[in-house]
Amino acid sequence: MYSLWQKKEFRMATLAQKQWIIRIHTAKNVLKLSDESYRAILAAANVASSTEISTWEQYNTVMAGFKKLGFVSKKVDSKPRAKNMITKKQEFYIKGLWELASKNKTESSLRALIKRIADVDDIRFLSKANASKVILALREIAKAAGFNPDFKE
Repeated sequence: MYSLWQKKEFRMATLAQKQWIIRIHTAKNVLKLSDESYRAILAAANVASSTEISTWEQYNTVMAGFKKLGFVSKKVDSKPRAKNMITKKQEFYIKGLWELASKNKTESSLRALIKRIADVDDIRFLSKANASKVILALREIAKAAGFNPDFKE
């Protein structure tokens, strides 16, 4: 039996989709749902498996189904960040720009870009100033790829 991390579909998913899959499987396990009940919740979002969820609407539909069954999502307290380190908003923006404009949407390629620009090994170790440099570089990549990073749908 393969673990969730070994499945090809999971490796190909975006960063947000990976988090969705983890949350969905957590909710399924906490609620101790039968496979039939789980599939019914997924069917409400017009998907057959959690790896097919590709939009916020589908994810929210599935999570609403879990909520109706009594699932309560707990917010995980993370360590506070130092004042000069990257903010969560900057980190989210960097990852979003990367997903939008990169040809190779892997964590390792994002780390390579961060290493090249800011000389740190991971996004968590960026300072605010270096995060701004990475954001500016990613905005240029997005523009070169034909995306307008300032456009809101």
